[in-house]
Amino acid sequence: MSGCDEHEIADFSRVVGGQTLQVNALLIGNTILMGVMVGIGAYGHHYRHHPLTRFLFLGATILFLPIVSYTVSITNNQNIVTVLSSRNRMVTGLCRSNHRFMVLLCATVVQIVGINTTAIVAADVREGRSIPPPTVLLVQAIWTTYLGFNIIKGPNAMSLQNAIKYITLLAIFSPFPLIFAKIVLKYYAWYHAKQAFAFGRNPRLIVGYMEQLPDRSYHAEVAGEYTPPLLIVSREDTMLVEKQPHGYRMCNTADRTRINNNAGLVTIDKVWELDGILLKSKTQFKDLCFSFALFKMLRCRFAKYTVTEAGFMKAQNFLWHVLLEDSDDTQILGVIASELSFLHDYYYSSLPISYSKSWIPIWSISISILSIGYCLFITMILMAYLVASGVASGAEWQVLCQVNCMGSPYGTGDTKHFGSVWFHWFDVLPLLSLGALVMLSEAREIASYICSDWTKVALLCHYISSREYPTLPKWIGLLLQCRCKLVEPWQDKMSQCSILVLRRRKTPLALLRRLIPLPEQKKNVKVPREVKAAIVNTLRSIRGDLRNGMMSLQQLGIQVGGNFLQACNAKGTSDALLSWHIATSIFEVRYPHSTTSGHASVATHLSRYCAYLVSYSPELLPDDDAWSNSMYKATKKDAERVLSGRIAKPTPELQYRHLVELLTARSKHEVLKDGAKLGEQLVEFMEGEEAGWKALAEFWCKLLLYIAPSDNLDGHAEAIARGGELVTLLWALLTHFGVVSRRKATSTTNTTTTTTATSASHVV
Repeated sequence: MSGCDEHEIADFSRVVGGQTLQVNALLIGNTILMGVMVGIGAYGHHYRHHPLTRFLFLGATILFLPIVSYTVSITNNQNIVTVLSSRNRMVTGLCRSNHRFMVLLCATVVQIVGINTTAIVAADVREGRSIPPPTVLLVQAIWTTYLGFNIIKGPNAMSLQNAIKYITLLAIFSPFPLIFAKIVLKYYAWYHAKQAFAFGRNPRLIVGYMEQLPDRSYHAEVAGEYTPPLLIVSREDTMLVEKQPHGYRMCNTADRTRINNNAGLVTIDKVWELDGILLKSKTQFKDLCFSFALFKMLRCRFAKYTVTEAGFMKAQNFLWHVLLEDSDDTQILGVIASELSFLHDYYYSSLPISYSKSWIPIWSISISILSIGYCLFITMILMAYLVASGVASGAEWQVLCQVNCMGSPYGTGDTKHFGSVWFHWFDVLPLLSLGALVMLSEAREIASYICSDWTKVALLCHYISSREYPTLPKWIGLLLQCRCKLVEPWQDKMSQCSILVLRRRKTPLALLRRLIPLPEQKKNVKVPREVKAAIVNTLRSIRGDLRNGMMSLQQLGIQVGGNFLQACNAKGTSDALLSWHIATSIFEVRYPHSTTSGHASVATHLSRYCAYLVSYSPELLPDDDAWSNSMYKATKKDAERVLSGRIAKPTPELQYRHLVELLTARSKHEVLKDGAKLGEQLVEFMEGEEAGWKALAEFWCKLLLYIAPSDNLDGHAEAIARGGELVTLLWALLTHFGVVSRRKATSTTNTTTTTTATSASHVV
């Protein structure tokens, strides 16, 4: 046994086997962390702004270098292992392993994942949202390259056959040019976008440009037709620009006194001149360009400019008449949704900066294709390695050592293997998994360029400004039809919550929620078309109120004959919302609506959505966040206590009366009492089911439009990051109509202070 007894062999095995097991655990941990990075960064970007997911993403990024460095250091020192046995004798072993090569391959593949899932933003200083390429990306790339050279050229350099050695070198070092190309391209795109007037400095340019814009855009009414305002869509960098006290001034004439719109600048009026050129895609083409122009104006609000400074009023007439009077019921909300999608991309992804130069997207797609090719190459090598090494027959282990004692020369002792055939898969499976993750992230990267609205707008504006390629409209039309859900940031969904849960679920999760105080479960549903249509029709009907200041909270109610129903004891907006939500739920118990009832669908969806806002997003409401949230929890808790004594009844009328009696007699919270009173009045005073649902639908639409205006830019920015809220959609729409804030007014029926939305003429 070359001087080694079984105890010394056991001591040696315990040390080397422990290190092998430790490396396996770290490799699995690193793979899981990279999976988190890809899942959250690329495919779960709506959840990336949740505190828990932010913590996981940050942990995955920070722990990458320590894990890889420690793993490589362990595997690189396993060639010659010296162990002091329990009998105070030196046990040495010459160990050969492909472990470190697998670890380094994992490290190089991980670099691509990190670069793809990092958001880079080129914003104006006033916006405060600029995110440069993180230096950690460059540090990780340099360090990983060093680890590769250390393994190849270090004291424990590989001793492989020439053919295998060259293949290994190619596999290890091929991705480094791709990694550095990606990093350099990101740095260049960010720096150029930061300086470009169409990107980083755009808000200041838009403010100066809107100040120059002729007044004809504001009074654009000629023979019943409304001339499009000269809102900028693209190609600002083709104009001469001068610095001014309040932004930049654009000009391209010798005297620098006016804007010549015949130059390369693309504005909305040029878009509207292209009727018939894009055939069936004409409406979608116009809407997309108009959304992009509105997105640039909305950035001015996030840059802390007022609606007057940003020139919102100059586009107001056009927005009203073209999108509210000449379009269908949901087109205007689609335009605003596209606008907020552009805003989401700009503030929360790296996609927009790539369009600062026309060739950057082409290079990015090319690098992504090469990265996918590299991952396929690695997969083929691994498959060939598994077949050649005989893993399937159990003839391969992770580490193979020749153990020697008493000064015996290396290679003459016992052979000891570590990591059985099943442990050998710990070398292969993490690398295969990481390769699959990279291919998924690169596929999404390519899809984001091909199907992105940014690409469509860039091609459209290029065609408008040059008209060089007659076949370009055909390709643009095809691109307009290209849709990919993975790259669409706007979810077009509304969450639903309810105070009165009359039918308790019996699922395991529901039972767990009764034992553990978990957050209330919410339900996400697609915003129904009838809800959008009802909101737009309500907006049309109250256009005059938008100009003169909307009604106050105390004026919001339902008129039934000589009775005006309102939440009499409401101290603010949130408790009024919940009182009306409870009343709507009671009315629904009395008149269970069918799926064909449009008014009932509008009322119930908006009622539950407003309850969700109070519970989950109180920052989007006029009242104090903490007060609204605590009030919701107290109301919910009291409702659960009251409903615990509820008995099922055979008919809707009996169920309704039993519910009202319970809430009136047993509830302690004022919101529950107020809601029960309102619900009873609704049922008693309304002349039939349909009249009641119609009145409730109109009321909820007005109430949602009342709460939508806000100065809370950060709150709505967070909502956009999560994938959007219906109230944020209305907030952006009302902002373009000049309704940006609420003025305080003293109620005549209550001593509390309420707020009312005002037009931009009252708010500067």
